[in-house]
Amino acid sequence: MKKSFDLIIFSGAPGSGKSTVCKILQKRLNCPLIDFGWIREFHLDREWKNANKKEEQMSFENLVFILKNYINNGYKDVIVNDLQDFRIEQIPKRFTKNRYIIISLIVKDDNELKNRVLGERDSGFKDFKAAISWNKKIIDRKSLKNEIKVDNTHNSPEKTVESILKIIQND
Repeated sequence: MKKSFDLIIFSGAPGSGKSTVCKILQKRLNCPLIDFGWIREFHLDREWKNANKKEEQMSFENLVFILKNYINNGYKDVIVNDLQDFRIEQIPKRFTKNRYIIISLIVKDDNELKNRVLGERDSGFKDFKAAISWNKKIIDRKSLKNEIKVDNTHNSPEKTVESILKIIQND
């Protein structure tokens, strides 16, 4: 019997493989995928130069509303991607009554992460030093409630998805 969650939240630094893994997982689970970046696009430019704390907070509140609406309408395994780490830390407080899992993708090789950030990607985020710092913070911080850190350094996205499926179906 397939187990399901209300939410499958993805965390990770830019270049960690979140978007690619989420798209594959969405197809495998046949479920909704909500990329927080899409919600933020109403005000954030591609180079991330006009970030605004007030609009960022408003975007997060909109995301929480959307997710609770999906849950209230019976959706399961809603995948959420592209949250900054300080937002990930808010998930346990915002969804106390829901079944969720946080999958944090990490990259244990700084050069690999740098190459990914500077390579061809959908995101306009190109600050590899910030990505490396972000990645190290995720690696070093204590795991959050319901969080599992998955090494995505050299795995193919398909292998990473397979390991995530094993995790979520055995939880």
